[in-house]
Amino acid sequence: MRIVRIEASVVQVELIKPYVTADSRKQGMTEKHSVVLRMFTDDGLCGIGESDPSPTFSPESPESVMQVIRHHTGPAVLGMAPDNLVALHVKMDSVVLDCPFAKAAIDVAAHDLLGQALGVPVYQLLGGQVRDQVPMIWPIGSGTPEDNAREAVTKVEEGYGSLHIKFGALGPEEDVARVKAIREAVGKDIPIMVDVNQGWDLSTAIRTIRRLEEFDLRIVEQPVPAWDLESMAKIQASVDLPISADESLYSPHRAMELVRRDAARVFSLKTGKCGGLFRTRQIAAIAEAAGLPCFVNSMIEMGISVAASLHLAASIPNLVEHGHALMSNLRIKDDILLPDSFRYEGRNILIPEKCKGLGIRLDEEKLERRTLDRFVLEI
Repeated sequence: MRIVRIEASVVQVELIKPYVTADSRKQGMTEKHSVVLRMFTDDGLCGIGESDPSPTFSPESPESVMQVIRHHTGPAVLGMAPDNLVALHVKMDSVVLDCPFAKAAIDVAAHDLLGQALGVPVYQLLGGQVRDQVPMIWPIGSGTPEDNAREAVTKVEEGYGSLHIKFGALGPEEDVARVKAIREAVGKDIPIMVDVNQGWDLSTAIRTIRRLEEFDLRIVEQPVPAWDLESMAKIQASVDLPISADESLYSPHRAMELVRRDAARVFSLKTGKCGGLFRTRQIAAIAEAAGLPCFVNSMIEMGISVAASLHLAASIPNLVEHGHALMSNLRIKDDILLPDSFRYEGRNILIPEKCKGLGIRLDEEKLERRTLDRFVLEI
């Protein structure tokens, strides 16, 4: 089995409602461009991958991902066997430095291919299955305390068991008021996390997190810029709430540095940010060895990336219990997967039992209609 053809497309999807975060520069995100990759083998199999970079989150963009795949990683893996995942990553790393989002699309497609070839779900390639379902959080973007509280109540009534509140686009006083209103509206039993998306400095972070401790939060995610591990460590040493590393965590090497510095007590995992399933599973193993839990997070993603993260979550024993971000496909108007690609039980997303590979199917008409740019590489 060899890789003989790669098709990569930039696909545009619209969000159901604008989503405001600190890293969107206080402008509500209304649409997202993602890269969809299809990888074909000489025995007729097709694996699917997706990459969801955002230039305000990482140095990569959909345009840069397309160029890296077209000129570097794509030509490098043509002719290789997709069942040798280690060799694929060694080859990609030899032709381009970093660029995890570009590598992730190929990695996920390779896992999908290998699972199909062996007749097993992708989570079996990651070590096996330790759970049957994963609870989903609901993310709440910046807004007024009253609007956020109403949305929180609505989502809890719909069955979501935990909430993930975006911080940093507004001032600390407004953000604290938002958490207070949400906590009072949903009661003390609903787990709440907040995500600052690098929006604070050291003193603001410590001062504000101490004020937030009365609201019994589960996680405060990425309070300061990704590069500032010294401040992350100082914050974690100064507050009682667990700090989660998101933008600061993008490789196994960075995971080791976070552990050495005690700069985070939770690891936020995103398959695109970390270079695909292979590297993200390595990071989860480092967290497990360090006694740290993991939170399966997401960008604004379509269903392909959600499926990859679902298989990842199935294989990781050290997950937080209160919910994970496997609902990005529910925030967009028109996913390019067919509706039967996912199964839900309440607001839990079920682990597929008998699928081959990722177990997803593309809606070819929607993919074609939403494609903005495309190229093909082949032997």
